[in-house]
Amino acid sequence: MLDISHIPSQQQQTFTFYSVGAGIWQTWNKPRNAKFIEIFCLGGGAGGAISTVTAGSANGSVGGGSAGIVKGLIPAFLLPDTIYILVGKGGAGSTGNATNGGVGGISYIGLQPLISEQTLICKSSTTTASGNRTGATTSVVSLSAFGNLGLFTAVAGVDGSVAGSSTTQGASQAALATNITTGGAGGGGKTTLAFAAGGNITSASVILTSQVNGGVTDAQNGDSGYGTLIPFCGTGGAGGAGRQGASGAGGRGGDGWYGCGGGGVGGGTTATGTKGGNGGDGLVIITVIT
Repeated sequence: MLDISHIPSQQQQTFTFYSVGAGIWQTWNKPRNAKFIEIFCLGGGAGGAISTVTAGSANGSVGGGSAGIVKGLIPAFLLPDTIYILVGKGGAGSTGNATNGGVGGISYIGLQPLISEQTLICKSSTTTASGNRTGATTSVVSLSAFGNLGLFTAVAGVDGSVAGSSTTQGASQAALATNITTGGAGGGGKTTLAFAAGGNITSASVILTSQVNGGVTDAQNGDSGYGTLIPFCGTGGAGGAGRQGASGAGGRGGDGWYGCGGGGVGGGTTATGTKGGNGGDGLVIITVIT
């Protein structure tokens, strides 16, 4: 008789954890007969910014950076029955003059509800995604003590796009160019006589087929990003258009999908009535192979 007692049956259970608030830990209990645990750990994206507002010529604003990702496989018998998960919040879009968007929270998985490396299995990145357009830096999994129990891959976040000058469109970026997430696109600039469009999130992919459009009319908002869970990928928010003239706010930046950056605001004369796009919340997915 063929002995297959040591080969996994490939039956799977999937558990998805969403952010329930900054600093709030959730628990996961290992099912009976679990043989391997697959982990997907994504942090929160950063919010889009608002640049300096002025009655004259004004630049648009930068998009927020996207989060880092850690993926791993661990033999289940090496883990305790309960582990703890903190899912990072997305950063809030800016609402103030010359202010960056909020940073995206790091996601953590550990043996205790602590962010100490001595108790962690992994964290989504080393630094947060920034509302000054910088993507989260690559997690150093070897520094998390219990990450050494498995095989892990870490991926850095993507920078948000730069802002448009007073006469130019906010910078765009392509979905699925280097990562499964994107930063937010930049907002367009403005003068007293003209406005510039917001940046887009473009796509030539058979998976993410729709472009996320920046604002193209005076002070028009950028569209929010979107994505899919299978296969997992998504986009940041597009940039807002500038506000022509000597009064009024630029277009709002679009919100980012999970782990993606928010779009930047279009140039304007006031920050009142507009907002950078919110960064997408993080996400943790645990798949059990029995």
